[in-house]
Amino acid sequence: MAVVNIRSQNSLPEMPAAITGNSKMLVCHRENGEIFRLFWPYIEYGQHLGHFWPGIRVAFPEWQGFTKWFHLNIWKNTQRYIENTNILETTLVNLAQRLKVTQSDFVLPDSDILVRHYELINEGEKNEKITFFVYCSFNIEESAVQDGAYIDFSNNSLVFFRRNVYLALAGAGYPLAGYQCGRRGAASDPFQDASKGFLQGTRDNILHSAGSLAWDLGELGPREHKTFSLYLAAGENEEQARALLAEACSKEGGLWLEETKKYWRGWLEPGLLRVEGHGHSAFNRSLLTIKLLTSKETGASIAAPEFDPYYTASGGYGYCWPRDSVFITAALDEAGYHDLAAQFYGFAASIQDTDGSWRQRFFTDGSPAPFWGKQIDQVGSVLWGYGHHYSLTDDEGFIRKIWPSLDAGANHLSVNIQENGLPAVSFDPWEDTYGQGTYSAAAVCGGLKAAADIAGSLGEKEKSGYWLKNSERVREAILKYQWSDRRNSFIRGVNHKVHQDHYNHILHTGGKAYTTKDPTGLYLTHWAGEDGRIDAALLGLVFPFAVLAPSDKRMAATVRAIEENLWNHDVGGIHRYEGDSYRGGNPWLITTLWLAIYYCAAGNRSRAEELCQWSLAQANGRQLLPEQADKRHGGPAWVLPLNWSHAMFVLVRLALNGRLSQPGKTPLPK
Repeated sequence: MAVVNIRSQNSLPEMPAAITGNSKMLVCHRENGEIFRLFWPYIEYGQHLGHFWPGIRVAFPEWQGFTKWFHLNIWKNTQRYIENTNILETTLVNLAQRLKVTQSDFVLPDSDILVRHYELINEGEKNEKITFFVYCSFNIEESAVQDGAYIDFSNNSLVFFRRNVYLALAGAGYPLAGYQCGRRGAASDPFQDASKGFLQGTRDNILHSAGSLAWDLGELGPREHKTFSLYLAAGENEEQARALLAEACSKEGGLWLEETKKYWRGWLEPGLLRVEGHGHSAFNRSLLTIKLLTSKETGASIAAPEFDPYYTASGGYGYCWPRDSVFITAALDEAGYHDLAAQFYGFAASIQDTDGSWRQRFFTDGSPAPFWGKQIDQVGSVLWGYGHHYSLTDDEGFIRKIWPSLDAGANHLSVNIQENGLPAVSFDPWEDTYGQGTYSAAAVCGGLKAAADIAGSLGEKEKSGYWLKNSERVREAILKYQWSDRRNSFIRGVNHKVHQDHYNHILHTGGKAYTTKDPTGLYLTHWAGEDGRIDAALLGLVFPFAVLAPSDKRMAATVRAIEENLWNHDVGGIHRYEGDSYRGGNPWLITTLWLAIYYCAAGNRSRAEELCQWSLAQANGRQLLPEQADKRHGGPAWVLPLNWSHAMFVLVRLALNGRLSQPGKTPLPK
């Protein structure tokens, strides 16, 4: 038998329709309820699916005894989150046979147990005999080698394992009617046998393992309903997985469902008290989504559930960027979740490099992730975040704890200010331009100001004065070098790296360009003196970094330039910058919501509400927000759910309710 190419099965990017989890286990679902990704013990790795296909065999003559898997298109389905929870409910109806199945998917908040709870209703006129089947194949840690599967007869569970990952599956409430282990794609593969309703009783398998279990649910009478639950426990060894299954089976699935509802609604209480009016359900969904995408153990937030692990169309999204996480953490802080915010900032301090900088991105356990360069704006962002959290909590213990990190970060920013007063070249927040970016300068300015304020509150007058002086120096350089009279706007940046053909074009047309050599002295680097494009990230000059007031005439002119040059006239929304071509060049929710925050600060609440509602209209049917909206048709275009989009939505709704603050400032006006 040929070895299965696992990469070919799972390499194409696919965004989930919904997610569930508990901040340690993260589960991705399709619209039909099918689970197609399962991350544990971290929300970004390892990924273990594979297939997880439940179904039923009913004695309808028309069904010819075949198992009807729930992911097949013979079912009409609808899907929703149960209100104010992370419990996903998928309703499956077979109109011809008058059978209705309600599938509730959730992960226990305090145990790494995935629950799939089913209610089956016979809407027909005669008794029907029901057998419940499940077929599973796991690619543990995205590998199909060195794995095994076996039946654990102590609890009638199906166990998959590879090294220190054990996934144990059991059903509760009905007698086991069959089992089979086998190898995917081989004669022993249980799928065909399970589809025909007859399992072979094979106890174990090694390599490319698959397995199936069946339970006899007995007869289902007219208008009668029955419930059944599947439990999937994840542990580091057999004993741990077995103990978790025992915990799960100690209660009927409906009880776990009610307890999990209560948990999520209780968790939402701080946020529920902070916002009212139109958009409140999407506000709650955003908070719930942020929680799922934030590590329970470290507080690190990932950008999105990983959907492109082989980098076929992007550099991957299942990582923690310090910059993104500061926006996400600011949203949590403003909504009242100060403990979660403090946890992230503790994580940030622990992963800082010795020179005071942060790498581009990390895994949620703090390990450096694949990167393509440092970004100085991330240092400024984290320092701003420290100050933002302190301004909301007055937590002296927090400040003293992160002081060494703040000290190192502020000194790093200070020594990297160049002769022109701007920070050293680095990648911009969109990670496609290397130069002295205006947004990066704003982040450095805001970070140094926050560091100076904190140092002053701790009596560190010398450091406070030094950092404040450097912050003001950067601000002056922004106003001097990054404002364009020609465009009547701030521009994207200056002194940015370009390709040689662009360099030659600039010289040919009389512009300013120059070359330098790389650190080895072997290669030339080509630079342009000005990046005159309009960029939505220029909004960072007002929020969050407060380089300029929203009423500043230069900022007002910049906002006009953003609307005139970046607004999508087909479907609405703000593009990132002029000439953006990533994924076809769509408008982004981050940028549109950022503009809404500006308008709230400037007192134009009606325009802010319009932008907020446009962003909400791009969500999918579960109110999950994408990164981008399709530039021709609207709706999700790329990456869903994006954590940063949800964070910006939270910040906008708070701003519209007059409850968004800035360090050292009163709440933004209603």
